[in-house]
Amino acid sequence: MQSNQNNKILLNLINITRYGSSEYFYKKLDDAIKKVIGHKLFTLMVNDKKVKYVERVYSNNRKIYPLLGTKPIPKNNWTKRVYSQKKEFLAKDFNEIKKLFFDYEIIESLGCGSIINVPVIYNKKILGTLNILHKDKFYNKSSIKKILPYTQLLAPYYLAHQQKMKKKK
Repeated sequence: MQSNQNNKILLNLINITRYGSSEYFYKKLDDAIKKVIGHKLFTLMVNDKKVKYVERVYSNNRKIYPLLGTKPIPKNNWTKRVYSQKKEFLAKDFNEIKKLFFDYEIIESLGCGSIINVPVIYNKKILGTLNILHKDKFYNKSSIKKILPYTQLLAPYYLAHQQKMKKKK
């Protein structure tokens, strides 16, 4: 039964990619992933083509994580896993988050202690990431499998946003 529900959610999102704006799609993706797996914080980050910085294109908490906020891509184990190995990142508890994320105090203040970052890949290149956070020990490896089909739907939107980023420079 759960599988049929997930398929309906995924098909609905695919239809939105045909006709919806990026903002509308991001909100619907946020809603879908909240239904499928749950999250407290949901953000979408697009990296510039040279992979030097990322820009936030969606946040369900714009007060703390505003849109179009930029930050450099760190050089740590997270970057190695997500950008070099092109694999999903899972931190099951806050101690793992604290080791790798400079904004760990903000993350903790939101009641978040576990995180999943999924790279959005097109033509073997990382376009950015989908990021979800929830309470401590909320996510596990099976959580990643549940959201993978949704992540790649972001590729056309991320490619379009990269073109806008190029125009800024």
